[in-house]
Amino acid sequence: MPEFQTFFTGARLADFWYYVKWFLFLVAPIVMIFIAAEVVGRIIGVIKSAFSNDKDKDDDDYDVYRY
Repeated sequence: MPEFQTFFTGARLADFWYYVKWFLFLVAPIVMIFIAAEVVGRIIGVIKSAFSNDKDKDDDDYDVYRY
């Protein structure tokens, strides 16, 4: 049976994590900016809905029928 070889040798594994580190170092701030913008937008929406008078429109009584 031939000897089994792995793709990640010690040097290749070190290179792989080096590139992963730099990829995350460069991409993570951009991702965090987009996520922060989405969170701020949702918080503003929650604050708007908390102080709006739209909840007065939903004052219809619900009839409960028991058979």
